Amino acid sequence: MADLNDVLEEALVHVSRLALAGRPQDVQAQIRQSINRLRRRSPELAQRLAELLAIAPSTAAPLREAGAGMVPIDADSRLALVKHEYPVSMEEAPILEPTLRERLDQVVVERMRIAALEARGLPPTRSLLFVGPPGVGKTMSARWLASRLERPLITLDLATVMSSYLGKTGANIRAALEYAKSVDSILLLDEFDAIAKRRDDEGDIGELKRLVNVLLQEIDDWPSGSLLVAATNHGELLDPAIWRRFDDVLHFELPDQGLRTHFLASLFASDEDIGEWLSILVALWADRSPSDIAREVRAMRRRAAVHELPLGETVAEAAAPALREASPEVRKRVADLLASAGLSDRRISALVGISRDTIRRGRAARTSR
Repeated sequence: MADLNDVLEEALVHVSRLALAGRPQDVQAQIRQSINRLRRRSPELAQRLAELLAIAPSTAAPLREAGAGMVPIDADSRLALVKHEYPVSMEEAPILEPTLRERLDQVVVERMRIAALEARGLPPTRSLLFVGPPGVGKTMSARWLASRLERPLITLDLATVMSSYLGKTGANIRAALEYAKSVDSILLLDEFDAIAKRRDDEGDIGELKRLVNVLLQEIDDWPSGSLLVAATNHGELLDPAIWRRFDDVLHFELPDQGLRTHFLASLFASDEDIGEWLSILVALWADRSPSDIAREVRAMRRRAAVHELPLGETVAEAAAPALREASPEVRKRVADLLASAGLSDRRISALVGISRDTIRRGRAARTSR
């Protein structure tokens, strides 16, 4: 019992010191350490502490939280430093490769089973860094997390935060992050490289370099009740110290052939005449991001609808730049499809980039079979 009393006395002193210093996230970390030490000595007490931690992050309704407190504003422009979205509604999930999807699913499961983590003295994932080229689903994934967890999405408004007055940007960042800490939410720091650049970049002024020190401390101290998500298209610009501060770093890549096939099939789900064009676009658009593909498909379907054109013609128009760089076999295959759709030799030649003589020979060969 003396051993147990020593553990409780030490824990009480540590928790009291941290609470008086106004550091609730450190109080939670200390309680988790105590749970680990108490699990064998006093399982009932450890369980009670774990239950308290499990309910602590969600004591208020998210909608009330999102509108509770004063939203921070820039002192000069009087514009809000953050944007709110709640509830976050999404028609479809982001297109991600399986391993990446599993890691995001893990974050969701952790938040849904806080009690299981706290019972072992473990916090949920608090911070994520998304790295990858534009259009691969980084922002969409942050929105998807907010939608799945039924939490508000708070987005840092860089246009307002980045003040032209010396010292104001740092103050704006601190105000925005302190506000986000008070809300059980998903905080998105999009274009993260704009505020977390390498400190050895001689082209930046001193204030921007000091911002990195602020961010390092904020990420380290981020409370477990909220989830911080930073996204960047330029991971090479980030300060090296930033990377290891995040609980997990997720690299987003362009979709592989299997994902492109699945994504395009879903985009053309209502078009029965897409047929062989699907595999052609999968091959031609290997270097396209999901957002680029979705935009192109929507545009071609709208054009086919309003002008009453064969879908194949609008597909060929959209893919024309890639077609001209494709192999002769692919171009001949597309020419055959367009000919079957009734397009003229002149039109096919302009779209595909092969001569009308070659088109005629192909037609004659098909007829003789």
